[in-house]
Parts: sequence; C-alpha cells; structure tokens
Amino acid sequence: MNCPPLTDSPLMPPSFGLLLRQVRDGLVRQLDTEMKGALPDFGFSHYVGLKVLASHSPCTANELAQALDQTPSAVTRLLDKLEALGYVRREPHALDRRALQIVMTDEGRQMWVQLKQRGDAAMDYALRDLTPDEREQLISLMTRVRDSLNSP
Repeated sequence: MNCPPLTDSPLMPPSFGLLLRQVRDGLVRQLDTEMKGALPDFGFSHYVGLKVLASHSPCTANELAQALDQTPSAVTRLLDKLEALGYVRREPHALDRRALQIVMTDEGRQMWVQLKQRGDAAMDYALRDLTPDEREQLISLMTRVRDSLNSP
C-alpha cells in the first residue's frame, strides 16, 4: 500500500520537524537535478563534499567526515570518486606522517565554481516565491533555531 505524501490540513497543522524534513528532501532533489546537469553521475553528496573542501582544504579525511556528518567509509568512497575525476588528491600530511591530507586541485576548484552556480540556482528556485525581505527573515529565523539547538 502506498501512502500519499503528508500535506497540511485544517485538522493537522504543519509539524515543524516534518516541515524541515520535507524542505530538506526537496532541496536535495533539486540539488541532485542541478548537479546532474553538470556531470551525469554527480549529485548532492558530491556538491556538499566539494563545497566543504572549497573552504577547508587541505584537511584530513576524518576532518572532512566530521564536517559532512558522514561515516569515514562514505567519505572514502566520495574521495575515491573525486580523486578519480582529478578534483582532489591525497598527499602526506605535513605534521603527521601517519595521515594523509586531502587537497583540492585546480580542476576541483574550477568544478566547484560551476557547481556553486548550479547550487545557487537550486536555492533561488526554492526561494522563488519569497520576497527579498522574506528571504532575509527566513534565514534569520533559521539561524536562530540552529543556534538555539547548538547552545548548551
């Protein structure tokens, strides 16, 4: 039996948690679509991986896993793909002989510029029905909720 997607009704107002999940899932779908326009086998995880690397490279695989909130094995698969495409390379860590650091290549930075444009287009699409003031207010409110959840 297939259940229809949950929608708002007068009998059941929107649940904050469910609404956040639905927005997240919709954004992931939109970002997947945008990324596949750049590379057919690229998706949301590749986009987020390159996004984090664009600001944190060089870093270790463990640091990347923590930043992405992913398991090390999932990050290893991601890095294998990005390395095969020439977007990152693994190098000996400057301070720890036992570790490798992940370095974004020039090709990776160029791809990130393309993917960022596609990611920005996905976000603009998601927010298209909001005025600039409403967008600013939404970001402000979401930031406050995030900060509230992250404070002791």
